[in-house]
Amino acid sequence: MESFTLKGRGASKGVAEGEALLTHDAISFLSDISITEGIITSPQSRCKGQSVSGKILIFPTGRGSTADPYGFYMLKKAGKAPKAVINVDANPTTVAGAIISNTPMVYKLDRNPLDVIETGDHVLVDGNKGIVIITKKGRANDGRAS
Repeated sequence: MESFTLKGRGASKGVAEGEALLTHDAISFLSDISITEGIITSPQSRCKGQSVSGKILIFPTGRGSTADPYGFYMLKKAGKAPKAVINVDANPTTVAGAIISNTPMVYKLDRNPLDVIETGDHVLVDGNKGIVIITKKGRANDGRAS
């Protein structure tokens, strides 16, 4: 299995790992995701209907107003938040949501995560060090426990 590390900036402290969910759409945690179910609801999103719950959520940047951190926090309270967030560029409202939800977040990586990570890859996010370790998903049985 191929594994590699990306280096960037930590926006919210903590370490988490899990399965990647990648979208090329900007996300508002208040208006694009059901805060009770953790399902992407935006009609424009190519990931509509997919759950962010327990995933490493990768997207270009956040969008939304000052109420967006509340949406992120409500997802966390409902047990439906992503385990971690990776952004190309950090939006202040997404950073605030990650911080108040104790969700690791990194951004400004040395390679564009949208180009090198795929949905289903195993990803470790270290918001303390600003690094991401990606293990590409296996083609057959790769020996990893689910």
